Amino acid sequence: MIKKVFALFVLVGVLTSLSAQRVNETVVLFGKDQLTGFTINISNGTPKEVNGALSSLFESRFKMKSSKKKGYYVYENYPCSAFGDARYDIYFTSAEIGKKKNKATQLTLVVSTGNLNCITYSNDPRTSRNITAFLENFPPEVEIYKTNLRIEQLKKELNNLEKERQNLEKERNKTKDKLANMNNDLRSTAEMAEKKNDEINKLQEKFTESHDETLKIQIDEASKERLTLQKAQSSMQKSVLKMNNDLNKLEKKIEENKKNASAKESELKSLQ
Repeated sequence: MIKKVFALFVLVGVLTSLSAQRVNETVVLFGKDQLTGFTINISNGTPKEVNGALSSLFESRFKMKSSKKKGYYVYENYPCSAFGDARYDIYFTSAEIGKKKNKATQLTLVVSTGNLNCITYSNDPRTSRNITAFLENFPPEVEIYKTNLRIEQLKKELNNLEKERQNLEKERNKTKDKLANMNNDLRSTAEMAEKKNDEINKLQEKFTESHDETLKIQIDEASKERLTLQKAQSSMQKSVLKMNNDLNKLEKKIEENKKNASAKESELKSLQ
């Protein structure tokens, strides 16, 4: 319980530090047009993750639909209660900044009242403060988005593992059936070879007593038949050995599949 409480405080601390990052006003290019917008550096996500999180937020919470223009995600003529009571054109893009350990993602957000009339601190302080607050509170949404992505990924991986397990078990059952049939054939062939061996021994005893050339011919023919059976028996033994090896490999794959599924199920449970 103490560990869980401690972990919760750590998480809250991380999210608080993320949300406290500074928002700056900046000038950016939208094609050939210069627009004034707001930037924030986000350390807990790649540009792809940040773009995905913000798109998801706009589309799920504010029911917006985006298009892509000149390297920006664009939402045209939508109400957004987080900014104010008007309808807005919203543009955003993200880019990686920094190197190695200091890498971060710079999110640029431009909000316009139409015709590229951008909101700034000087022309609309109130809406600018709302935009600033929105951006300051945005980094935790990246964590939520990443968690949801991981949940969906785990569900797909578990589904694939289940299909794989079913296929492996089918293959294992087929191999078991083939192995059982091969063992039956091997026993039958061994019995036939043993009978043929007994037959040859009896013929040889008779030949020793009578020296009948006809018996010698029968012995030669029986010996050839015994050799054929012995070769078949040897070939079957090799097949049985291979099938046992294949079966062992399948059992190991099934066991590995179960371990992978169990680990992913545990991770999924911890995220949900």
